[in-house]
Amino acid sequence: MSLQRVSRASYERLKEELESLKGQRVGIVDDIREAREQGDLKENFAYHDAKDRQGLLEARISTLELRLEESEVVEGDNAGSEVMLGVTVTVRNKETGQERPYTLATEEERFEVDNAASVESPVGQALMGKKVGDTVEVQGPNGAVYFEILKIEG
Repeated sequence: MSLQRVSRASYERLKEELESLKGQRVGIVDDIREAREQGDLKENFAYHDAKDRQGLLEARISTLELRLEESEVVEGDNAGSEVMLGVTVTVRNKETGQERPYTLATEEERFEVDNAASVESPVGQALMGKKVGDTVEVQGPNGAVYFEILKIEG
């Protein structure tokens, strides 16, 4: 098992989502029980829908529990010294001079975070673990793009 370095804010977001999902378990179990009481399960849409929702919920809970277990929270001065999950990093395109911020996020939270780059994406993978002043190469559809890391904010 390798630990993934995350910011306190990112860790807390994951923890809050986990607790929220655990709270939804009771409602789904109630939905399954009520649907089961309706009789024939073979053609019972409400039953199959509730079981599908339960499966998705439990899979997401397992994913979050594993992610939290494999996370190392980095705080204080160290949180802004290297690119990790949950930080915002400002980069400059070495060819165009254009500056752009990216906030490193999990695949699941990338739609909830402004200027997100998934840690699984080519940009996210190139930036992870780097420091201010480093230059990274990102392979894009039109070839390599080089970014200089200007600023890291925890």
